[in-house]
Amino acid sequence: MAEKTTSTRTGGTRLAALDGLRGLAAVVVLFHHALYTNPAFPGAPGGGDAPFGSAMWWISYTPLKLASAGVESVIVFFVLSGLVVTLPVIRHRGFDWVAYFPRRVVRLMVPVIASVLLAAVWVAAIPQRSMQPDGTWLSNSSTPNFGWEKIVTAIDLLGGDGQINNPLWSLRWELVFSLLLPVFAVAALAVRKWWIGGLLAACAITWLGARAGSGELEYLPAFFVGAVIAVRLEAVRNVAERINARWYRHLLWGTVALGSAMLLIAPWLVGPSIADMKELHFALRGLVPLAAGGLVLSALGWSPLRKVLETRPVQFTGTISFSLYLVHVPILIFSVYLFAGQPWIAGILFGMALAVLVSIAFTKLIEQRSHGWSKRVGAWASKRYATWFGPKEDAEAGEQQAERPGRAEHPARAEHSARREEQPAAQR
Repeated sequence: MAEKTTSTRTGGTRLAALDGLRGLAAVVVLFHHALYTNPAFPGAPGGGDAPFGSAMWWISYTPLKLASAGVESVIVFFVLSGLVVTLPVIRHRGFDWVAYFPRRVVRLMVPVIASVLLAAVWVAAIPQRSMQPDGTWLSNSSTPNFGWEKIVTAIDLLGGDGQINNPLWSLRWELVFSLLLPVFAVAALAVRKWWIGGLLAACAITWLGARAGSGELEYLPAFFVGAVIAVRLEAVRNVAERINARWYRHLLWGTVALGSAMLLIAPWLVGPSIADMKELHFALRGLVPLAAGGLVLSALGWSPLRKVLETRPVQFTGTISFSLYLVHVPILIFSVYLFAGQPWIAGILFGMALAVLVSIAFTKLIEQRSHGWSKRVGAWASKRYATWFGPKEDAEAGEQQAERPGRAEHPARAEHSARREEQPAAQR
């Protein structure tokens, strides 16, 4: 999952619509995991086959699937991350890489660590002995034998085990992308003129990853799609302005938005028989990053959609999206066990409401503070580098930058854009 982009701007224009898109995607992930606690939900590990015409069939194999397409929404997070994290790199000459790496790590890891500690509280609060058969999502995601070593393995994004907080699997790819950002930025710039080929290559690699079961190949290309959009953003805006001057603008944009949404969930629209058509399934999964990119472009270019995404309620979901993504699964599992013996819907409604409340507090107490901490760490690293390796005048400028971060124009000036870059991230 990705973080929010509350302060993302390009050319002085706030990309608030992307905050709204990320917020809606986070809500979809919440619904996705809520439904996963029901073993009758198709697509869930150990899930059953919904009879034709049943409620589960309608929400799984029709366009209503958009409301619970959790995995696909995480790909939207990845594309958004690729866009907003790459944008400052290509917009600011002399981008401060020394400040970027520690800043980015702190920005991701502080909320991750806090979410793991919070997850441990929910796991330890009530015995998690599933009454569902082995192999279901709830059984697999429960922790009946909780030990404090689970905290350490969950915090280790690159090689650990997020058993007590399932969505951390996507933060692994966020961290990998963040560490490899120079590679992604250079690659996106290299295909600036041949962007169609770059996007097709990303889809081909995603297809190979889905076919081979490789997370690296299946998920990292989505970040590249976002990076390509960042490189081509001015061209995208120019094209959007020309389209919006035509009488057919709503028809064209509506087709792009609806087509992208349907392509995003295309494997589900085929129906349960997709399980027997593996090659078609892999091919459609390979197109998911392209579909997510189409939704991002629609959010930027289509005025009616942009206005919806910029409304206050939708913007609110964007504000808490990263926190909601990080905290919701342990709360949902806790709520299912808390309401054991009661109707399934009772525990889920309680869990979703509680997850929203906790995410609001988490945003204020942890995530927003992590912005300031990450900026200070980045400024400190830039100052130390200038002191140790730069000329004397650079070192003095670095000290002045640390003292007046809002006014200096040293290479560390990219710090002033930190929140634009890092408030993506959305993430699984």
